Amino acid sequence: NTISTWKKWGPGDSGPGGRISGSVCGLDPKFCDAPASIAPYEWPDDITKWPICRKTNPFNQRFSKNGGQRGNANFPIGRYKDKMAEHMVCEVIGHPCCIGIHGMCRITTKEYCDFVHGYFHEEASLCSQVECLHDVCGMIPFLHPEWPDQFYRLFTTIFLHAGIIHLIITLLIQYFLMRDLEKLTGSLRIALIYFIGALAGNLASAIFVPYRAEVGPAGAHFALLATLVVEVLHCWPMLKHPRRALSKLILILLGLLTLGILPWIDNYAHLFGFIFGFLAAYALMPFISFGHYDRRRKILLIWICMILIMGLFALLLALFYNVPVYECEVCKLFNCVPFTRDFCASQNINFKREEPV
Repeated sequence: NTISTWKKWGPGDSGPGGRISGSVCGLDPKFCDAPASIAPYEWPDDITKWPICRKTNPFNQRFSKNGGQRGNANFPIGRYKDKMAEHMVCEVIGHPCCIGIHGMCRITTKEYCDFVHGYFHEEASLCSQVECLHDVCGMIPFLHPEWPDQFYRLFTTIFLHAGIIHLIITLLIQYFLMRDLEKLTGSLRIALIYFIGALAGNLASAIFVPYRAEVGPAGAHFALLATLVVEVLHCWPMLKHPRRALSKLILILLGLLTLGILPWIDNYAHLFGFIFGFLAAYALMPFISFGHYDRRRKILLIWICMILIMGLFALLLALFYNVPVYECEVCKLFNCVPFTRDFCASQNINFKREEPV
């Protein structure tokens, strides 16, 4: 049994642009009315650029002598018989099927596509007519199908959570920690610090552990912790025990990073969220100066922090687009230490291009 029919065009029965060969089972520009292959919108010679035919006409209606259609050099009236349109009336059961997380496309039956949990496109005939990567990723379609550009996911993932417990943790941090910081620094400043830390943390996570599914504002939480550290540094002369306060925050930071070596906790989002949160907090938080020299020093540090934020973010973008880290075993150890053989195995998405059975 076959799932497709092949027809070879001849010199007197050529396709678009004089083409005399090509796969046209169930798809032929001579039998499509929407979109029709007529000047100046002829279908190109490259079959991979053919559109999806939304409306076809029977052969005897389109090219018969009484059909009202005018002939041309390629399709003279009355030349063809109904039997020559067999490639358009045969039963086509093979259509594009998008398989796997890579968006691999195959021409398969619907039964096989359902078996491998793929996306079956019954309306299309060629893989070039579908966007498999969009089927996998969803959300807003790609601007260019061959170039994934859903950069906004670094932002939308901040509002997603892995469950009710994850959401409760976020709400508790925002209520008991972020609320007081907002009163101290203002809503605009704390919002900028929060989102800068979250975006940087998510971007770093996408670079160093690209096979991990990432949700939640982990980087933003550590940016809030960094804001507390900056507040201690700003108020150092006014605190009774500044070293004790700073030591407590550092111990909390180290403890949370230690927890990050467990599965499903993103240490890269934590670390880079803290770094960017520290720089953003130092640049944005109000401060008290003790003398003219201290004021000039702090203003200089503010400019340095702003430059570092832009420079480090540009560096992360360059790494993300130009030097992707696909198989960094050392990078994985910072995110999860395999105390047993399968301790960290279940947290990664399988990105290997395995052929479906």
